[in-house]
Amino acid sequence: MSEPRDPYQNPPGWTDPYAESPATPPGTPFDPSGPQGPATGPPPGSPLLTGLILGLLLVALSVAVFQLFGSDDPGTAAPTTSTTAADQTSSTTTVDSSTTTSTTVPSTDPYEPVDPPIPADTLKMITDGLRVNDTDIPDIVFGQAAETAIGRLVASFGQPDDTGWQTSTGQWGVCAGDLERILQFGTFAAIVTRSGGSDIFNGYRSDINYGDITEPPATIETLSGLTLNDTVADLQSIYASQRVFFVDDASLGSTFVVESLSNGTTLLWGPVQGEEPTDRIVGIYAPDVCSR
Repeated sequence: MSEPRDPYQNPPGWTDPYAESPATPPGTPFDPSGPQGPATGPPPGSPLLTGLILGLLLVALSVAVFQLFGSDDPGTAAPTTSTTAADQTSSTTTVDSSTTTSTTVPSTDPYEPVDPPIPADTLKMITDGLRVNDTDIPDIVFGQAAETAIGRLVASFGQPDDTGWQTSTGQWGVCAGDLERILQFGTFAAIVTRSGGSDIFNGYRSDINYGDITEPPATIETLSGLTLNDTVADLQSIYASQRVFFVDDASLGSTFVVESLSNGTTLLWGPVQGEEPTDRIVGIYAPDVCSR
């Protein structure tokens, strides 16, 4: 027998590794009728299929959470509040209840004249209003309806200069913050306030600085006879039976005060030029509304 030859020209001593290998015994044929045992071990899985399933689960969970927490019922929206401001009127509206609260300024319509006209020399200033020296005409006193009280003055002196309703600063003797309406008939100013929903005549001031001293309202005098432009000497003589003294007012300067000697209440007061006998009476005022 010849020596085996190396077809790849390996060095001497090379041997064929397959030449002496024992023959592989024949395998056992598969018997389909034999018993089949359970699978041993997990089936092969697919990463793509697993990821797809997880993705679908996450999408379904997100939709459920959105439906549970993400939707709003339009019928339960929180109410909103708006406030509208105007000069004298304010209102607050709540959307869900549609309720409105407002404060309305009283009417500023002119007061109609109430006859008969009263001559100026028949009117007398008193502590609580105006005395009418006519037995057929009642006095015009504080607390009387303005429609009547102011109406009588309108019939006597014509339509006044009217401030309309305004919030008091205390300038006219009305308590600060209250509503007031000032009607000026030349030198005579009538003060109207509100009470129980009605306009009330509640004060007066007669002052040289308010109007023409030659017009009839300037001739209205007190019941005792004091008139605008009288002297301090006249004042002290007319009210000799009462207490007369002088004080400095922050707004008006020097003022006189007439007090009742019996009970100390203020009867009249007003600004003066000074305290000398020849100084003039500038104004005659009823006691302030806020001090009564």
